[in-house]
Formats: sequence, C-alpha cells, structure tokens
Amino acid sequence: MKKVIDSTYKKYGYKMFDCSIEELEHYSRERYRLKEPVIFEEKFDYINFESVEHATEVIKSTFIPHSHGLLPYVRWHLHDKQTLIKETWFYEYSDQYLYQCAVERAWALGRHLDQRVRQLWYD
Repeated sequence: MKKVIDSTYKKYGYKMFDCSIEELEHYSRERYRLKEPVIFEEKFDYINFESVEHATEVIKSTFIPHSHGLLPYVRWHLHDKQTLIKETWFYEYSDQYLYQCAVERAWALGRHLDQRVRQLWYD
C-alpha cells in the first residue's frame, strides 16, 4: 500500500448558493446595470447539505481528467451543513504539480466548479 506524504496536505472548503444559475446571472446583470457591486452573499443563502454524498453530487468538479483526479488521496466531510471540506494528500511530490496543472486547465476551459460554488482555502 502506498504511503501519502504528510507535507503535501491541502484543505479546501466549498459552499454553494441556494439559487439557480439563471437567478445568479440575473442578479449579476442587474447589479452591473445599476453600477452596484455584486455581492452574492447579500442576496442568496447557502445550501444546507444533507450528507457528503449530496454535497459532492451538487458541487460538480468538471473538466479534470479522471486520471489526474486519482492522483491525490482525498477525504471529504461536512464541517457544518453548509461547508463541504476536501482534504488531499499526494503519494509523490510530482503528482501535486500534475494535479494543479489539471485544475488550472479546467479553470481556463470555463471553470471546474459550478458558478454558484464558493471555494475556501485553508492554510
């Protein structure tokens, strides 16, 4: 069995606004038209997830090749009903670079997360 490298640990959080993509875009266009700042948190609440499975199903990561998605060891859990936590560790130092390249390509292709999702970074 492969051993993860502790120093490769990363922690991310995800929250998702409780609205449709159309509602989010309409709000954004309306705020732009009014020359007002777009602050989604003022308009929309976050979804309360029922379980880790529900959260990972709703918060879709797309465009990351399957093989790159298998590079890290990943552990998911709910911090509260609104925050999905993703913790990753890698088996090889070089895998971090390959994984990050895949994520950055996904962003360049039009985001790898649903636009209603807010990602949180932890140190």
